[in-house]
Amino acid sequence: MAKISIIVPVYNVEKYLNQCIDSLLSQTFSDIEFICIDDASQDGSGKILDDYAVRDNRIKVIHADENMGTLRARVIGVKAATGQYIMFVDSDDYLEVSACEELLELLIEHPVDVLHFGTVLHANENVSDNLKDWVTNFLTPYEGELQGSLIEKCFVDEMFDFNITNKIWRREICEQAFDSMEQIRLVASEDRYIFFLLMYYAKNYFGIVKKYYNYNLGIGITGGDILSLDQLEKRCSGVMASELVRKFLDEKGESKKFQKEFSCFSDKILWDCVDCWHNKLKKEDAQQGFEILRKYFKPNEITKAMARVYFEEGQDIYSRAKITGHKKVAIYYRYLGYNNMDEKVLQCMHGLIQHGNDVIIYTDQDRRELTSDMVKYGGKVVYLPNSISANWGEYEVRCNAFYEQLIMDNVDVLIYASPTSHIYWLDTLLAALADVVVVDMQDEVYLDMFGKVREENDILRKQQDDPGMMWENLCKSMKKKLLGK
Repeated sequence: MAKISIIVPVYNVEKYLNQCIDSLLSQTFSDIEFICIDDASQDGSGKILDDYAVRDNRIKVIHADENMGTLRARVIGVKAATGQYIMFVDSDDYLEVSACEELLELLIEHPVDVLHFGTVLHANENVSDNLKDWVTNFLTPYEGELQGSLIEKCFVDEMFDFNITNKIWRREICEQAFDSMEQIRLVASEDRYIFFLLMYYAKNYFGIVKKYYNYNLGIGITGGDILSLDQLEKRCSGVMASELVRKFLDEKGESKKFQKEFSCFSDKILWDCVDCWHNKLKKEDAQQGFEILRKYFKPNEITKAMARVYFEEGQDIYSRAKITGHKKVAIYYRYLGYNNMDEKVLQCMHGLIQHGNDVIIYTDQDRRELTSDMVKYGGKVVYLPNSISANWGEYEVRCNAFYEQLIMDNVDVLIYASPTSHIYWLDTLLAALADVVVVDMQDEVYLDMFGKVREENDILRKQQDDPGMMWENLCKSMKKKLLGK
């Protein structure tokens, strides 16, 4: 029985694998077994492992017949492990040569279920200083010992990170957690998922800041500051981890006890994906990226995440998302070309387009000359038979044309901007019978007519509020009467 078992899942990492394995074989402490799971690599990784195994009998290589993913590869490693303690090392990372010896000495002094140590960050050239600072802060251990609900301390209080690689574990804790794990492939959030289970079984924690783990940032789905659509989708697929944790708590009968912890666990997966969409995608990928968010998360989940961080950035969010697949909307206004009302109609049109709707404008044939600027109206205006002559039996011509147009345009919503029209009730009855939703817009055709009245009323109100002006006007009135004018 070895003192420490180091488990290394390997998949297509021949570029980094030698550095990783060399760091393990160079440990100043020798009572270690190395369990390397070749997860059906397509490059030379499997052969590299076999060559090392010939040179050092502490290396055990397990070749998978098909690609299982990191989580299931680690399950195989834990089942094969015999050491008193277990460490997980990713095959594109490596350890300091004194790591095992010094960590064992600490575990004698602090015999905890999990010992957390510091990480040296090696960032690729595509990683910004801001991301490096964030990851460095995230990976910094809590110094000292913790007991009690470690799930709460990790996922609610965020006292330490949920990586399993920068820690050394008591084997029994790993066996309990991995035995409880669903045998499923996770592309993202696998560390987060298994860490929740590990914290469920672990009773105590000890953290030190000294750095023993070397982490290459900017490799794999984590990526750098720019993500591809494929990388975003893989991140979003991590939402499955929430369902797995929910199922685990349900089976344990402790969903209510850990309700707050589970909520934080789920929210942070969502927040991470929304953050990646907003900050890590190229602008030209933003619309497709938003559809990926909609694929994995419910509308209320996406919206509450947006409110949490981007509350005052609505214009930017709509501009990026360009939400598609909503409604085909027709706006009907009898007096199109009337400037005061056109402004309102166009504002409505642009707002609807911004929200991802297709919009078309309807008006009457007698407005054709006044609406020749098609660009102003979005490139297309539909002219219906005039409403002014659509009385009694004469409405039939308009009725047929209107109905055929609604069907041809696949209209879902009709915004009726002339509700004072004498045929309003007929037009909207037709739309309703055609299963088109009708929304009224206030008719402002008489703005000019009442404009002067409003101005005069405003002047009168100002005069009433100004005693000096009232006295001046009274004097003028008296003078006119005295002079007989």
